[in-house]
Amino acid sequence: MKRFKGFLTGKKPSSSTETKAKLKRTINQMEVKIKNYQRQSNEQYDLARTLLKSGNKPGAQQALKRRELYLTQSTSTHSKIANLQRTIDTLDISADNVTLTETLASAQTAIDANVEAASPERTEEVMMALEDSIETVADMEEALTDTSITEIGMDVEADDRISMQMAELEAELTSGTTPATEIETSQTTTPITESPAPAKREADKKKLDEMRRQIEEGLRS
Repeated sequence: MKRFKGFLTGKKPSSSTETKAKLKRTINQMEVKIKNYQRQSNEQYDLARTLLKSGNKPGAQQALKRRELYLTQSTSTHSKIANLQRTIDTLDISADNVTLTETLASAQTAIDANVEAASPERTEEVMMALEDSIETVADMEEALTDTSITEIGMDVEADDRISMQMAELEAELTSGTTPATEIETSQTTTPITESPAPAKREADKKKLDEMRRQIEEGLRS
């Protein structure tokens, strides 16, 4: 049935499979012979007993010799079966080795393909590209988090005025006097009840002019 099925599917049994089947058939045939040898040896034993009872001693001896021959053939056949079974086991081991070798060959092919796909050169190339991508993302993050667009735009003159005002505030904190801009504002809003001494006022004015001159020179440079 299996051979007929193999014929329908177009698959031909391998030589190893055919050899195993032939060996098993031979073993079965030999086991039948062993049963016959055992039966015949038992018959010769019974015959020898019968002949001996009847007084035919030579005939009994001949029957026992034939029994011994059948027993020897039975033992020999058992040895042959053992050799055949060992051959079948060896075929199975060799078939397993073939399967294992083919599997290892397939694994080697897969490993070679993986090594080719992830060669040292390819890996280095991927790592360099990954590093560039990381740097690009970092630059994008820095650009997107830049707050310069939210800062108030000022021209150079406005920056100069702010610098001068800062200088005046520093002079005020250092000398404890009121800056000129605040003095001018207070003159227009609140009458001054008492003016500072002329010498001190002149010294403060010179000090403030000197600071302005230093700031302007620093801006020009």
